[in-house]
Amino acid sequence: MDKELKRASGFPADTRGRNSPVRKLTLGIAVTVSALLMAGCATGGGAPDAKGATTAELAAVKAVADAHVAAPTTLSQSIPLKGTLPAHGKIIYLNSGLPATTLMVDAAHKAVDGIGWTFEELAYQGSNPATLRSALLTALAKGPNAVLISGDPVSAYGEDVIQQYKDAGIPLIVGSVCPLQPVGSIIQGALGCDAEAAAGKTLADWFIADSKGVGQVLFENIPAIPSLEAFVKSFKQEVTDKCAACGVQILESTLTQVSANQVVPTVVNTLRSKPDINYVFFDNAQFSKGITAALKAAGLNGQVKIGGRSMDQGAQGGLMDGSQVAWTAFSYPVAGYSQVDAALRAITHSDGLDKVSLLPFQLVTQESVKGTSVPYNYPTGALEQYLKLWGVK
Repeated sequence: MDKELKRASGFPADTRGRNSPVRKLTLGIAVTVSALLMAGCATGGGAPDAKGATTAELAAVKAVADAHVAAPTTLSQSIPLKGTLPAHGKIIYLNSGLPATTLMVDAAHKAVDGIGWTFEELAYQGSNPATLRSALLTALAKGPNAVLISGDPVSAYGEDVIQQYKDAGIPLIVGSVCPLQPVGSIIQGALGCDAEAAAGKTLADWFIADSKGVGQVLFENIPAIPSLEAFVKSFKQEVTDKCAACGVQILESTLTQVSANQVVPTVVNTLRSKPDINYVFFDNAQFSKGITAALKAAGLNGQVKIGGRSMDQGAQGGLMDGSQVAWTAFSYPVAGYSQVDAALRAITHSDGLDKVSLLPFQLVTQESVKGTSVPYNYPTGALEQYLKLWGVK
């Protein structure tokens, strides 16, 4: 580097000691050249921030995040169904028992009641593939018009089960799974890869802006639920692309840890061993229950900012009391309505299936949480909007 600067100055290398006139002049020019080089690096990007990011870069990511801080008011779906719905029909929703899934199932029940059809719910254990396959076959045997499921990968269904659905011509609406291969009669439901990527990118931009381009985050992730992994991958890629000084460490969790309530203790133990981390994000707020108290008990309260994906009522309370900082949020009830929307479009051969996956979402912060409904449910009047598209109202 010194040789390059000396060549740039036009002077030969100096060998006559620290105080020689030539050395002093060379060092002076070197300082000038270094300053010019630094200015050149910032060209088009604004003045460098004191902590390593440029003001223009921070402004750009903040603008992306800010575009999603207001609660959504309209659905992503806008295409009416073709013709008129049959007077009678039956839809079955398989429920793994996770709180988020239960909210979707309950909302789907209301939607199906709204069109005057029959609704049925079948339970299974997400950590036990055998119960999942059994529930799928039981649902098929009941002669439904469509079967809905959320969160479990198609690889867990069994090829024989998928073939039986195909042979029967019964649409199997799969939500909260990505990537999704449309094999047999499987149809993409609510919350596919495009939805997860958009929300993950937005949270990443908020994180970069909030940390002034130097944040270090531990991100808890359950890769067994593909949609959660997709969100985290999108988040990490956005940070990698836009924040060289930031760091993202992924902490993988299992469904067994979820069942045993071991996610939060594992997160806290990891944070104890990594004092440089100043953010902790969860891939689903329902897995963060008790995190604020656990951090306080570990002496980490106030040292780590808490947030992540899919705000639930507990996380919403954390934002309201100031103990948590930012969560992406979509309405689980709207996701349930969207699952039914996909089923009805498949049954009636209507357009608009490509709009089912991407649901409207919000970036909820300590400021934007004020006045939001508890539990979170936006757009308001979503069921009425769907019923209108379905020709019911």
